[in-house]
Amino acid sequence: MRNVIFCPVGIPIAYHDAYDKDNHWRKTNGIQRNYETIVYQYKDFDIEPNTYDQLIRDTGFKWDLAKHFLDTFDYRDYDYIGFWDDDLITDIQSINRALEIATKKDIKMFQLSTIAGSESTHRILHQVPGYSYSLTNFNEGMGGFFHSSLIPILMDFWKYHEVKSGWGFDIILAPITKQKAGVIHDVSMYHPGKASYYDKLAAFAEMGKILHEVYPKFMKDRYNEEVGPYGEPQIEYEFTFKV
Repeated sequence: MRNVIFCPVGIPIAYHDAYDKDNHWRKTNGIQRNYETIVYQYKDFDIEPNTYDQLIRDTGFKWDLAKHFLDTFDYRDYDYIGFWDDDLITDIQSINRALEIATKKDIKMFQLSTIAGSESTHRILHQVPGYSYSLTNFNEGMGGFFHSSLIPILMDFWKYHEVKSGWGFDIILAPITKQKAGVIHDVSMYHPGKASYYDKLAAFAEMGKILHEVYPKFMKDRYNEEVGPYGEPQIEYEFTFKV
């Protein structure tokens, strides 16, 4: 199994008591990882040594950099590609386990659940102790994994719209990929609260354009499906599975 996580980094590594500090998910000198990390240094910040397999210097929003990453990196040799924010906290063991579950259950789009206390308004993502994973219709853009077979769909979507803030983009990921979104409850990550550096008016405008203009055109062109504007998803658990 070969996997990779892309992550633009502009802040120091942070820790949380729920996770193994010696094996922070970005550290390369901890226990064996089932993934590689490729970080983008997008501002004047010295990224800590031993926290990446490859470092690239570039500027732009996360999804600008993600597109550059996919345009220049041969992802076809990998099973899962992760697109992570630099403020997420978890450990190597948790990501290894999430990838193991996703592979075993053939979940092609997923994220780790969010631990109690995380900055999150999406209850669908909150960890449910005692359960392994759930299948639903939404993952957040902060820490998603996609099977490499889905990447061409994302790249096709970028031909219709150059994603900037990502607002609205995560909402339509499940329908444009024709996949259920997995949430891995067996493990978790912590998402700290922080002030957004996006222009919120611009981000809301981008979300409106994606949901009302880009999404219907994309679905018509790619799948010959007539769909209306995509609203906020009606959160649904189709299945929930015990360990």
